[in-house]
Formats: sequence, C-alpha cells, structure tokens
Amino acid sequence: MVSDFETQLNEFLERSKNIKSPINAAPLGTDINEYNMPSEVWMNDVQIFYENYLKDYALGDRIKSLLFHRKYNELVSCLTSISKDSKFIDKMNGIQEVAVPKYQAKGIPQYDVFISHANRDKENFVEELYQAINKLGINIFYDKESLEWGDNWKAAILNGTKKSEFAVIVISENFFDREWTEKELAEFLSRQNRNGQKLILPILHNITLAQLQERYPSVADIQAIDSKKYTCDQIAIMFARQLIKRLKSM
Repeated sequence: MVSDFETQLNEFLERSKNIKSPINAAPLGTDINEYNMPSEVWMNDVQIFYENYLKDYALGDRIKSLLFHRKYNELVSCLTSISKDSKFIDKMNGIQEVAVPKYQAKGIPQYDVFISHANRDKENFVEELYQAINKLGINIFYDKESLEWGDNWKAAILNGTKKSEFAVIVISENFFDREWTEKELAEFLSRQNRNGQKLILPILHNITLAQLQERYPSVADIQAIDSKKYTCDQIAIMFARQLIKRLKSM
C-alpha cells in the first residue's frame, strides 16, 4: 500500500518535469513573476511537505536551507534522493525492519521441512515425495538437493536438523540400524521433547505399526501415516496444511 507521503513525493517529482527553473533576469517582454510562478508554487508546496514529513530526516536541515534560499533545482535533487531511500520509504509506509538478536536468529527455521530417509528408499518413494512437496514451493532440506560440492555433509545434515520447522521421517526396514537415519531421528526427538512442539511427521513405508513400536517405541506414540494409503501428492498437501497451521499460530 502506498502511503500519502509516497504519493505526494512522487507527485512533486512528476510536477518538476514540467516546471522550468526560476530565473532572475529575462528578455524584454517577459514577466519574470509569471515565468517563475510554477516553481514558486511548487516550492511552497514542498515547504508544507517538509513541515509534515521531513524535519527529522537526514536531509531535513539541507532542505530547510534550500527552501529559505529558494533553490529550486537543488530541492528537486533532494527529493529525488529521498525517493531512492527505500528504508525511509518503507518506514513512511508503515513497514519496519525487526532486528532479531543473534542468539534468537540462530533458532529461526531455515527450512520448512527436513526429509529424513534411508538412501535405499529414494528411488521407490522418497524422490517422488520430494518432487510432490517441492512443487508446492515449500523450502526443503533434502540431502540430494541441499548438499553442495565441497560441503562437510555431516555438519550440513546436523545443521539441517536444527534449522527445519518440521521433519518428515520415512521409516522403513531400510531405515532401521542405519547410523545417520537414527542420528537424525534422535536429533528430532530431542528437539521435539525439549520444545514441546509438533516437529516429527512419521511415514511408515512398507512396515507395520507393530514393527515401529518394536524398533522405536518413542516414535510409536506419534500419529503416523502409511505410504500405501496416500499418494505422494496427497501427502504433500497434508504437509502443506500442517505448515499453514504453524504459520497461522505464529
């Protein structure tokens, strides 16, 4: 939404395009007062604009002096500079930056979701799931796409577990007893228990609830879905709903 301030500022600059600079002398037959009238009226209007908005601005004192000395061209230059000051324009439009302390910034989620899975499940399920969620514009930590050449992959994955709003965990027989899948699960369980906020969204992939209860009893109490009962597109939409609920609650 454009504020009254920005509207007026833009109008002044548009008007200046059709106003001739004031003169102190003119050929015979030229009425100087009439010639200078548009620029004088413009500067009078800028005086009111200054009183309403610009007294405390960085260029405020300079604009005050230019108005006193009736320096039309320099005033146009000042207003042009103000129009390019995006932070000041945002402030006058009611948009303000919120400074987040460094200790808090570290906790701000970088990803909407972390997809935790066994590599053996990529081809027959996880890749399709990633594509379905990704096409909704959701920010995902997915090792295949998130890890770059030269990254310390262990550090990057651990950072991903700390910087994700949710964890979709595809639990299968391939998931069992794998060092890094279980490490990721432990990280997410620790975070969920510590924060008391929903984080883990389990998907049972070709295993039963009884198998889950046997292997990960702490996860068995978390409502899970079965990959056989939903398409990847349906799961993506289900996740999007969870994300929207979270965003609305913030």
